[in-house]
Amino acid sequence: MIDVSDIVQYLYCPRKVYFIKVAGIRLQRPKMEEGKKAQAEVERNLRRLAEKIGGEFETGIYLESQRHGLKGLLDAMINADSAIYPVDVKLSRFDSLSYSWKMQLTAYAMLLEENSGKSVRQGYIYIVGTRKLIEVRIEPEDRRALMRIIREVKEIIESEKYPSASRSKKCNYCEVFDLCV
Repeated sequence: MIDVSDIVQYLYCPRKVYFIKVAGIRLQRPKMEEGKKAQAEVERNLRRLAEKIGGEFETGIYLESQRHGLKGLLDAMINADSAIYPVDVKLSRFDSLSYSWKMQLTAYAMLLEENSGKSVRQGYIYIVGTRKLIEVRIEPEDRRALMRIIREVKEIIESEKYPSASRSKKCNYCEVFDLCV
């Protein structure tokens, strides 16, 4: 089973999936500690959103899908009578929706659908630093793209084949840069 975070790592660079899942390298995640410090403020703001939508707010929801071979810990969700909304919290200096964030939210949407029986057509990204809330539509083409990505991640893990990668500016910020040759 792969983790939703593996999708984000893959979209950053396929080699990160190789290092994490095949070579067993553990990454340092300082932003997670920073996120725990901001949790109370984030929860207050998201509870207000849940009230506005007319739903209940929950945090730290573990989800898995045997059908998709996918698991993850969703930051939060809003459960309303007619719909359910995944909420992913980001500690980032960027405040626009990236493709990897959209795919991550799509993964959580699919997991929520399978586990709740409710259709998920949209979710939210909450940016802590700017307190910006991004509403994200989950479209059928997003689901198809996610299924392709899941297959590609599983292929790297199962084949244990070192993926090719192209050099980019992102390499300078990568936790496994020193291992990558």
